[in-house]
Amino acid sequence: MTAAFGRDALLDAFDRIGRAAALAGTKLQIAVYGGSALMLASNFRFSTDDVDVSRLEHPLPNWLAAVVSEIAAENGWQDDWFNDGVAFHLSTFADQAGDHLEFGTFPRDGSATGLTVSVPSARYLLAMKLKAFRIMDPARGETERLDILNLMRVVGIATVEDAISLLGRYFPMSAASSEKQRFLLKNMSREGAADAPEYPR
Repeated sequence: MTAAFGRDALLDAFDRIGRAAALAGTKLQIAVYGGSALMLASNFRFSTDDVDVSRLEHPLPNWLAAVVSEIAAENGWQDDWFNDGVAFHLSTFADQAGDHLEFGTFPRDGSATGLTVSVPSARYLLAMKLKAFRIMDPARGETERLDILNLMRVVGIATVEDAISLLGRYFPMSAASSEKQRFLLKNMSREGAADAPEYPR
């Protein structure tokens, strides 16, 4: 079974990637999405099993492939724990400045920076989750439901129509054929959300 990991383990992994980048004489800038973004920047998600990042160079530079592989082997994480599969699903209407927040630079020990990490805004991340809407997934459905509820509270959305309007801001085609989203939003349980969700915390 794939090992899930928490915030501290991911920050340690980013330290190693940042250190490896600096040693290779380069700097890597990434945005982190999905559950890993929530784990880093919210107070309501505590684990993930992979890290969805913005588009990477392919094949990966040797230094990056090596450190990512070492981290996976040492921690028992899946081989593709650090991947850019989400890049295909990003919105062309989102921009780096307005829809992302800088999270931090790595390593955190004050040595030369090799990695800069940003996260999407709460509104953009919620739109991405509404587009995917995986609450019926037997493995991830409950976590996805709570992520959506908590992000709706963070951005101040309470109605189905407001949620679809936000979806349309980033994914107009999905909003135009949003029967699934409307049905699931109307019928999903509102129980279990955090009392005071924060993003970013």
